[in-house]
Amino acid sequence: LSITAGSRTGLIGINGVGKSTLMKILAGQEASDSGIVSTTEGGKRPVVLYVEQEPAMSSGSGEEWTVADALTESMVVGPSADTPEAKRTRAALLAVRSYWAASDDNDPSSLAVSLMTDTEGAWELETRLAQLASSLDVFSPSFRHKSISSLSGGQRKRVALASALAQDADILLLDEPTNHLDWEAIDWLADHLQEQGKRQRSSAQTTQSLLVVTHDRYFLERTCRDVLELDSTAVYRYKIDGSYDMYLRRRAERIVAQDAELARQAETLKREGAWDAKSPRARQAKSKSRSAAYQQLKESNALTMGERAVTRATAGGGADLWAAAKEAAGGSGGLERRLGGKVMELEGARIKVTKRPGLEDAPPSSNANNTILL
Repeated sequence: LSITAGSRTGLIGINGVGKSTLMKILAGQEASDSGIVSTTEGGKRPVVLYVEQEPAMSSGSGEEWTVADALTESMVVGPSADTPEAKRTRAALLAVRSYWAASDDNDPSSLAVSLMTDTEGAWELETRLAQLASSLDVFSPSFRHKSISSLSGGQRKRVALASALAQDADILLLDEPTNHLDWEAIDWLADHLQEQGKRQRSSAQTTQSLLVVTHDRYFLERTCRDVLELDSTAVYRYKIDGSYDMYLRRRAERIVAQDAELARQAETLKREGAWDAKSPRARQAKSKSRSAAYQQLKESNALTMGERAVTRATAGGGADLWAAAKEAAGGSGGLERRLGGKVMELEGARIKVTKRPGLEDAPPSSNANNTILL
């Protein structure tokens, strides 16, 4: 997995597969269990900004933050916070915070203005912050004085996005940025990232990389040129050029190829199983390693078949989820959902996803629709 300069990539996968964990590893907030995470190139460490699914936006000391505090707080994470670029941004943010505080008191003191003038990039950053926060409707003087704890989830997400988008970074990580946002805010964010991508293609100097986790296919189409699919323990890359349907086609091609490989392995297992079932005397002339290799292939194939059932269960294009789910669960005949002391069971249920958004033959309201989706 690599993130190249100027790339615009969507990270997708079923819930629980590890998308947010991978983002936190890339952000330097969590360590990987194995492997190597390299965050330097040519001796330079990239500056990484990270907007979580549920931005906390609070000081480490537990002090109550206002919106103005959150807007002017550095979103740089991990080791990149110690880079010269990140330090310059923090200094500019502090200057902006002082300037806003003086302006809100109707007394932009000469000291606050002088600090802005003497701090590299402060005026430019203040302009970007004001424009972005205004576009996301979190910039009015009365709103800037509000405490973060009093905001809704959508308002907190708007504040975090305005701050992150205004700050300079080499890599921007967005984890479910459309969560809690209304359609107008989602549309604005998609337009902003789309325009940013167009500017990058026309300018050799602007090379910010974007990695975004989203379940919104239309947001993905508007903002990303590539898709990384996290599937079990593997990562697959697809070039989509703004077409989610292209991703579905190429994913289907990969699944067909993998199924063909599984069929080949099954034939090998059948042949090797017949050999392994022979008496020890009949196998003496053969290498002992062959028997060990057969057992290893058998275990690997069983694991892969379970993973492939889940993969087929999440495939689009009219895939029969029920048959795949039964295969993954070992052939069980019903769905069960426990809610406290109550159990909801569906026997013989069949769920089919079509190429259109939504479910076939959707039941009326109050028939536990949301529970089934959970």
